[in-house]
Amino acid sequence: MLWKKLLLAGLMTATLSSGVQAAPSDFVSPNVPLSSPLYDYIEKFDGLGYLRSIPDGTKPYSRMQMAQWLTEIQAEVEQRPLPGFLAGMKSELERELAPELQVLAGESSDMSPALKEVRLELSTYDGDSLRYRMNASSGPRAGYQPLNGNNNGYRYGQDGNIIGSALITGKLGEDLAVALEPRFSYDDDQQGDAALTSGYIKTRINGTAVQVGKDPVFWGHGATGSLILGNNMTPLTSIQFSNLEPYTSRGFFRFLGDMNFTALYSELESNRTRLNENEVDNPSFVGLRGTFTPQRNFTFGLSFTSMLGGKGKGLSSGDYGDWLLGRNSDAAEDKWNNIAGLDFKVRVPKWNGIQIYGELYGEDQANYLPSKIAERVGVYVPRLNKDGAWDMKVEYAHTSNWWYGHQLYTNGYVYKGDIIGDPLGHNASQYYIQFGRHLDKDSKISVNANYLTQDRDAAVQQKVKALWLQYETKLRNQVFLDSQLGIARIDNANFTAGSDETNHFAGASVRWLF
Repeated sequence: MLWKKLLLAGLMTATLSSGVQAAPSDFVSPNVPLSSPLYDYIEKFDGLGYLRSIPDGTKPYSRMQMAQWLTEIQAEVEQRPLPGFLAGMKSELERELAPELQVLAGESSDMSPALKEVRLELSTYDGDSLRYRMNASSGPRAGYQPLNGNNNGYRYGQDGNIIGSALITGKLGEDLAVALEPRFSYDDDQQGDAALTSGYIKTRINGTAVQVGKDPVFWGHGATGSLILGNNMTPLTSIQFSNLEPYTSRGFFRFLGDMNFTALYSELESNRTRLNENEVDNPSFVGLRGTFTPQRNFTFGLSFTSMLGGKGKGLSSGDYGDWLLGRNSDAAEDKWNNIAGLDFKVRVPKWNGIQIYGELYGEDQANYLPSKIAERVGVYVPRLNKDGAWDMKVEYAHTSNWWYGHQLYTNGYVYKGDIIGDPLGHNASQYYIQFGRHLDKDSKISVNANYLTQDRDAAVQQKVKALWLQYETKLRNQVFLDSQLGIARIDNANFTAGSDETNHFAGASVRWLF
């Protein structure tokens, strides 16, 4: 596929070019965890027109990236006053990103590794996990827990759950950032459990960041998931490369504006045959992404991911050309499973700051082009009233029958029992709406509704109708409460006609910031 070659060539070009760019060592900074409310703060400022730059959807963003956006917000605030709820967000951004702001101001700052956050969650879950497939011949071998998607592969146990986590980040030197986020949990199903949500080191080679370890990744702008690569699964242990500063071509491609490139490599689990003796263990996982901002209010990304090779299915030298060009092998010789496509985001300031975003991807290829299409389209309305205290999101997503399944990797586009992309699954349609209200400078409440139809071509369709309420507030200085209460009605649970179930979730977590 030609554009895949161009994307790969662009990645190589950016890596080489960034080697001669002047990038201060301080731009090597830890990532902001995907669970951080800073993402919501930046999105709200962006929607209300306080941000000149447009975030490109390659998450997680680094602390330095967010600090640079915060300087834009601070400059804009000098021109117009802030509503109370935005003033609260700005204060939290400034407190959290104070060391990076000092660096941007040319001052020295102590960025030594330190405890940044402790979180304690108490929750209760009532209901069974669901499967994605009606029979053994279709869909991924994975599970799904209504009211709990995009949670880094964590599954709630029945009834009570106690979950604790801590975040330690900082820099060990000018060019070395580190992060560690352990998680400890207890429930009646699994008893005690310990896991590492994030743990990595990040350095640089000239202007290219090099990260080794694990950290949740999310590519795109979706509210309910990413069709190609998201945090629905246990985070991959990988090596990643990305340019520290946007690259702008001085040649023919200068019309593309700021460009950023990311590449990652990982290896999937070694016990995939535990679920299916016909599965392939240890397949490699490759991801490539390039984002482009040709206009201030428009950004788009081209992304490509692939499961390839594995035990007994190693690629020969002649296979790599076919793999990069997107040529499929015969079924008996198939050695890879590719997803490729694009995502975009458009800001429309004249329409009260409305943002339109979407994704269009194909799984595998036909005549060198993506086939078996899946898509997402969404609208974010950041200002339903005059000051923007009310906002709304509406989103639709759809996958076709072959999505997340494969003839060689028979467990599907899956890692440790969870879909690598969107938790909606294969051959599914999803409708989502959210209404949010900022009650004051430190509190917000939102109502969410979701309607999901899974395996639409099956004799019996599984349908999930979910409604949940979220509330977050500041209890006192640097102590926050996040809570959720939800109910999900499942029709034809596990594709059994007349088997209707109802799942419930209630949870509250307290975050202490340091």
